[in-house]
Amino acid sequence: MPNILVVEDDAQLRKVLTNRLDELGFTHEVAGNGREALRKLCEATSQGVIYDCMLLDIVMPEIDGWQVLEAVKKNPLWSPMKVVVLTGYANTPSDVSKVANYDGVHIEKKGHFIEIVGELLDRLLSVE
Repeated sequence: MPNILVVEDDAQLRKVLTNRLDELGFTHEVAGNGREALRKLCEATSQGVIYDCMLLDIVMPEIDGWQVLEAVKKNPLWSPMKVVVLTGYANTPSDVSKVANYDGVHIEKKGHFIEIVGELLDRLLSVE
């Protein structure tokens, strides 16, 4: 079963996302900010664990999502991981383009985005 790292500083939204992942049968870990995400990635790597996908918020304290995304794509052990960037702020075309340059997928946190995340994970991770 695919293993997902949820990186979101909003505890309530983090819970909604993990509940949805539970419903879909995904295993997951959570990080409340970018620094914690990088620590979890390092720990997982040292234990031979690979995350299949990361749900990544952009605006976070300590280390933001852009910095996490850059670190992930520079590390050959992490770069194959699928990244879904989640943001609740207005996005410029350059932000969307920046995500695409990192081979990521961009979703705005509005409307029924939780359902969209589930559908997208099914497609990205070929879950049947």
